[in-house]
Amino acid sequence: MTKNNLLIVAAVIVIAAMSFWAGLNFQKAQYNDVCLDLGGGQNPGQHPICVVEQQNAALWLGPIRITQNDVIELEIQHGEDGQSQVRLELTPEIANPLAAFTEQSIGKNMDIRIGGQLVNSVQIASAIQGTSFILALSDGRAEKLKTLLSPDSN
Repeated sequence: MTKNNLLIVAAVIVIAAMSFWAGLNFQKAQYNDVCLDLGGGQNPGQHPICVVEQQNAALWLGPIRITQNDVIELEIQHGEDGQSQVRLELTPEIANPLAAFTEQSIGKNMDIRIGGQLVNSVQIASAIQGTSFILALSDGRAEKLKTLLSPDSN
């Protein structure tokens, strides 16, 4: 390449970079608030008020998020060995995706998270069918799950 060709390529790259930067700043100027503004107008100190749904107030079975609204009934039982068992009955709206996920994931691992904390990783032996199933948990984790998901703990 000749010196003129290199200068042209460099100029095109600089112009493209500057155009990209200018486009980002234009978009930023058009979009006044990054978060939902609850106060109307600008917030003190130019800080936006952000409303974020609490993701930790849930039971995660793999990618399926189960919240208080998805639970019809939650009951803590004790097995013959004294281990806490949480019997959950879910709405069909969340039970059906859970059944489909577990059916497609037989033989794979599934993480179980309570309140954002990993409590177990199990291998899926068979699909969860129906709206009711049992989770074996420690006493403390069973109580935490009850606190997070019980329909009557508003």
